[in-house]
Amino acid sequence: MERGTVKKRIFLSNAMMVLVTLLIFLLINLFAVKIYSETIEEKFRISMSELVNEEGMEELWEEWTFRRNEFILILGADGILCIAALVLISQIFTKNLTDHIMEPLNALADGAKRIRDNDLTQDIEYVGEIEFENVCASFNEMQASILTEQEKNRRYEKARTDMIAGISHDLRTPLTAIRGTIKGLIDGVASKPEQQKKFLETAYRRTGDMDLLLNQLFYLSKMETGNMPISLHEIEISIFLQNYAKAKQEYMESEKEQIKVDTRGITAKVSVDPEQFQRILDNLLENSRKYGGKIPLMIEISLRKTPKGVSVCFKDNGAGVPEEKLPHIFEEFYRGDESRNRKEGNGLGLYIVKYLMEAMGGSARAENADGLAVYLELAIPVRTEGAEKDGGQETNFDRRG
Repeated sequence: MERGTVKKRIFLSNAMMVLVTLLIFLLINLFAVKIYSETIEEKFRISMSELVNEEGMEELWEEWTFRRNEFILILGADGILCIAALVLISQIFTKNLTDHIMEPLNALADGAKRIRDNDLTQDIEYVGEIEFENVCASFNEMQASILTEQEKNRRYEKARTDMIAGISHDLRTPLTAIRGTIKGLIDGVASKPEQQKKFLETAYRRTGDMDLLLNQLFYLSKMETGNMPISLHEIEISIFLQNYAKAKQEYMESEKEQIKVDTRGITAKVSVDPEQFQRILDNLLENSRKYGGKIPLMIEISLRKTPKGVSVCFKDNGAGVPEEKLPHIFEEFYRGDESRNRKEGNGLGLYIVKYLMEAMGGSARAENADGLAVYLELAIPVRTEGAEKDGGQETNFDRRG
């Protein structure tokens, strides 16, 4: 059966109203004419049979005049009756049409009241004209979108609250250690130069932890306000990765940490912000150090070609991430380990990785492969005639846009 529309219903309603009214008018008029004609015919027959002189003709004329006026009055009454019938039928059909139109409108009004009362769980159920079905479906989609955003905001606010508590913990820990170190030096606990040096190295290492946390918060603030500058330059990705690993290995204790690069002989130029791409690798390295849980910690950075460019795989030999938590590790403030007593972290490192990769036109994904493997997908820029060889492009990315 063909689905109805509002236009079709209005057309059929008006057409039926006119047809029914005309039919009633026709029946009333036919009935009135039939009765009147039979009456006139009977009286005329009688009058003609009784007509004998001129005086009778005059009386017959007066009779016809009376009948004419009577017919006019009957027609007037018939018109008034037809008009009344038209108004009545119009009211019946109009009410029927109004009921059909007001049903979805009332449902939409009730839905708006529920949204005002913050009840977003009940959908509008309406089956009828296509136009109203589409409007109700759009209303339900809007309501579902609002509900999704509210739940997202609730999770986001909870994550913010947890982050503030976590930051307080993360800052308090190194501050307490630094204060204890300085107090020990003041009290003369470390009297020998070797002991003093060890105390100072501990304090210095803790300031590095604080500096890392504050830098991440600074980056988060810039991303939130849309003031993160991205200056894109073409770099040789294999050389960049080799230089990065070489620089990091110089500061690593070989018995605890090792990093190596396997470029597989691939050479490719990609368009990235070198400073931000190094921050991406630093965040991945820091994440492996915190959550890898292996000594020695083996970091392998490998390169491979993809249909659209290259993929940088940053892999460790740690415990990996539980499969149910793997899809969430790039979310803002997400921490796979809920206990801050076991692992320190604020859930920003991998979020910044994903944000920066997307800002540079790439993407990031993760999987378990005898440890955690993060894949950084980068596109090889298409060269156009007249493009500058070593030019850069700076763009401000706003996460709210």
